[in-house]
Amino acid sequence: MFVDLSFFELEEGMQPEFEQAFRVLIAAAREAEGCVSSELVRLDEAQRYVWVERWVSREAHNAFNERLFGELLPRLPDFERYARRLVERDGEGYVVI
Repeated sequence: MFVDLSFFELEEGMQPEFEQAFRVLIAAAREAEGCVSSELVRLDEAQRYVWVERWVSREAHNAFNERLFGELLPRLPDFERYARRLVERDGEGYVVI
C-alpha cells in the first residue's frame, strides 16, 4: 500500500476557507480508483494541516494526481493565495506492517 503525506501552512484566519475547499479534493480522492483512504488532519501546530492519502499503488496515486493538478486545483484559484504546501516536509512511502 502506498501512502502520501502533503503538509500545508495557512494564513491566519483562513482555516474555514481551506477546509471547505479541501472537501472537494478529499471527495474526489475517495471516489478515485485505487484510493483506500484520504483525510485532512489539522495538526497541533498553528495553521498547519497534513493530507494523508493511502492508495493501493503508486500508479493509482499518480493517476489521481493527473486529475488533481490538471482539473481540480485549477478550479480552486484562491487556494494558493492562503495555503502554502510545505514541499520540504512532504513524504511518501509504503505500509510495512
